Amino acid sequence: MLAARGTWGLSDTRNNKNNWQTGTAPMFNAPPAVLAMIGVLVAVHVALQFAGESWQAWTLQAFALIPARFTKPGFPMPAGSEYWSLITYGFLHADWMHLTFNCLWLLVFGTPVARYLGNPRFLLLSAIATVAGGLASLALHWGTVVFVLGASAAVSGLLAAAIPIMYGRRVAGGWRPLGPVELLQSRKALLFMGIWLVVTLASGATGWTGNSFVADSGIAWEAHLGGFLGGLAAFYALARRAVQSL
Repeated sequence: MLAARGTWGLSDTRNNKNNWQTGTAPMFNAPPAVLAMIGVLVAVHVALQFAGESWQAWTLQAFALIPARFTKPGFPMPAGSEYWSLITYGFLHADWMHLTFNCLWLLVFGTPVARYLGNPRFLLLSAIATVAGGLASLALHWGTVVFVLGASAAVSGLLAAAIPIMYGRRVAGGWRPLGPVELLQSRKALLFMGIWLVVTLASGATGWTGNSFVADSGIAWEAHLGGFLGGLAAFYALARRAVQSL
């Protein structure tokens, strides 16, 4: 399959089913991985609503990210949960508003990323961003007893990955994302990232976008930042492989 390469070496191909430009109605024609992720998040939240308080408490204890797991001997938790919770916390949400915000932004920013990378790499990028957000939360809240939860880190990583795509450049035969240097030289991309950073820090201070910390009802803004950086790095690593495999 022919590919039109730009200065960075990334490109879309004609008739590529994973091309982020494929389809005319993103909201109603989202890639399967995006719809599946939203479905899983909703299903988990609905199941816990019907499970009752005892199951909800156990789920938080077993699957939420709790920094105290790593430092307090005898902390009540399933063995190994300090490790798997770096992923599983992303499947839990504090309330319906928290879930709704994350699902909407997942649909918006996950769609172009999944179309460009393909479903498997989209899921891998989401997992990397989730872990990166969890590690950032651990670094700033080491040893504290708070329950970090929500898909916000994954969403932030997908938003970061969508920026080079949204502000990409036309080349012969298609469209390519901005390379790392081009991204830093793009005023529009930098403005978008600046606005996102301000909104993230403001929401972290006021809590108006939903809860990411169960203990004190705050926004885990550090998880957002960690997910953003992890998602951006993962995009540039995975995008090269996506093009090479065409």
